Amino acid sequence: MVPAAVRRVLAAASLVLPLATVAPLAVPAASATTSAGFRTTATTTAVSRRSLAATATVTAGEAAVPAAQAPVVELSSVSPAVLASGQDLVISGLLRNEGTAALVRPTISVVVGRGARDRAAVRAWAAARGPAAGSVVAQLVVPATVRPGSSSPFRIAVKGLADREQSTYGALPLSIESGAASVRTFAGYQRLKQYQPMTVAWAVPVTLDPDPDLFGAAGNAREAAWTRALGPDSRVTRVLDATQATPVTWAVDPTLAPGLLASPVDVGTKSSPENALRTEVQNRIQTEAPAHIPWVLPDTDADLGAVAGLGTGRGLMQTLVGRAGPVAQKLGGRGDLAWPADGAYTASGETTLRQAFRRPSLAGQVASAGALGLGSGTTPSAAQRSTTGLALLAYDDSLSGLLARTTSPSEGVLSTQQFMADSAALLNELPGTSGRTVFVAAPRSFNPDPETARRFLAAAASLPWLTPSSTEDLLASARHAAPTPAAPVTRPSDASPNVAKPVLTRGRIAQLERTVRTVRGVALIRDDGDEFARTWTRAAEQLASVRWRAAPTAWNTLSGRVQAAARQTTTAVKVSAGTVNFLADSGRLQITVTNDLDVPVEDVKLRVEASNPRLRIDSQPPVLRIGPKSRATVNVSVTALAAGLVPLRTTLTTPDGTVVGQGADVLVRVTPTGDWVYWGLGGVAGAILLLGVVRSVRRRPAPAVSEPSTPTRETIG
Repeated sequence: MVPAAVRRVLAAASLVLPLATVAPLAVPAASATTSAGFRTTATTTAVSRRSLAATATVTAGEAAVPAAQAPVVELSSVSPAVLASGQDLVISGLLRNEGTAALVRPTISVVVGRGARDRAAVRAWAAARGPAAGSVVAQLVVPATVRPGSSSPFRIAVKGLADREQSTYGALPLSIESGAASVRTFAGYQRLKQYQPMTVAWAVPVTLDPDPDLFGAAGNAREAAWTRALGPDSRVTRVLDATQATPVTWAVDPTLAPGLLASPVDVGTKSSPENALRTEVQNRIQTEAPAHIPWVLPDTDADLGAVAGLGTGRGLMQTLVGRAGPVAQKLGGRGDLAWPADGAYTASGETTLRQAFRRPSLAGQVASAGALGLGSGTTPSAAQRSTTGLALLAYDDSLSGLLARTTSPSEGVLSTQQFMADSAALLNELPGTSGRTVFVAAPRSFNPDPETARRFLAAAASLPWLTPSSTEDLLASARHAAPTPAAPVTRPSDASPNVAKPVLTRGRIAQLERTVRTVRGVALIRDDGDEFARTWTRAAEQLASVRWRAAPTAWNTLSGRVQAAARQTTTAVKVSAGTVNFLADSGRLQITVTNDLDVPVEDVKLRVEASNPRLRIDSQPPVLRIGPKSRATVNVSVTALAAGLVPLRTTLTTPDGTVVGQGADVLVRVTPTGDWVYWGLGGVAGAILLLGVVRSVRRRPAPAVSEPSTPTRETIG
């Protein structure tokens, strides 16, 4: 179906020059959905600038279609990216019918809009929707019906575009339309080089996704998380695949190269799938590193932007930053550059970063060009230098965002052509100035389709006004640049708007530092302390990563697990509460300590303090070793000074002083005896003895008295 506006254009054109039309063949409707069917049955009407009158134009919104028809135009290629004089532009794509009514012989038109000479105009054209006002330079009539839910490929060759404008180079805005559907793109051209080309350097972060299951307790969930993170279909693999053949600088989180760290970290058991995956990725990074001059980020890809904005967490950040140097040496790269995720730069933030980068010292910072606050009306060069002499690598926000859009083939075509047009508009700001530099930096969330990204990078390398360079050359240029005339002191003027806010606050950074100390402390007393420390210290350190900006809830999940692991020890080892009667001037108190863990604990130190002076603690008990699910009784030497109740404060600590157990209220009922007690007890004993003697004497029976005997008279007979 040919819109009314286009029919008027064709009628006007027929007065100037007849159009060549091939009559369509009668084919089944299904043939319109196949590429082969299109090539043999399509009716092609090519309308070039030479075959249309100068007045053959359409206005935006004229090409209306019934609501039941919903054509969608999707581009698969625009070639070449930059036309030479006399060269045809070939546009390929797909026309889909997402409506409920069939599209009968739909027409696809190529409309040239007004020139996009500046960057704002390029962005406006790319963001616009619907049919555009401009000149129709080519048309194609699809020869068959496109039924609902089906699609038809198309290919249009447009002639003479490179000779259309007076300017000898630049970009033309194009709208590929069918009915009410349109897709905006650009066609680059160059008849003559009349400019000083710019150099361009690229950097891509190679970092992990924010998945809390990657760290902590071993198990199926952790193995599955590492498969998602590093497997063949993972984002990390896609980033490496997309950039492996291009001299793009890799900014690597040392978590992806754990074997290169100076101290061993938790990588799972040697036979685990996790260990195999992490070793494979590390080996790949190490093998391909020479082609990418890698930057090694602070360990865990620590959120330097949050720290720079808060001015806290110096100790933890110094530790994480310090681990980058040895890894960088093994990869042949550098670990002395700061890359805050939000691209912010301030003078006070630079001071904080310099304090974090003690070894190695800070050599430069990656920043958003928009955050530098130069405000000159033109895009600043990528090579900048702060007033204190720090090299600043200012990435172009717009061009960097286009690299990030290489997520699918159709999106890649549009982003490639917009990159071409935007870079041409950037060139036009100062076309005769030599030495201009451009820096393109992908965001941490960069998730490309590898083939699409490779085509994007190849097209960018072919642009005549961009000369490929390296980040090392860019850094060298920045070191010799004139100091930035004006930069924010405490707050950036325009940090990257698409970057989420930091998860780390001042309170959370302080909590994180305490958690790391606690985990290391409780590991000292556990029988499985080495494994516990590797697992949970590493998990705690990962909470400092910038990746959690994209998933604050995931940060909370991992933080809760780390604290629970530490709390398991601090609550399982405790002093049993109770009341003790102490009836002596001095002696030993018995206190019971229990261990509810499944592993033994050792080197546990119990400290006992009396809360009032009625009782004096003469000596502390020795260090304890308690078996799993067991208890131990310790003796504490004390002296009673006065009668009364004395609460005892008990504290369980590790050898480094970390409090690991729960203290309990042990009440002592003190009753000191003194010397008089012994004299009193002796007197009582004597009185009892005397009373016993007296009672014994008084109860003795009197002796019996015998009566005189009477003679017996005997009878004698």
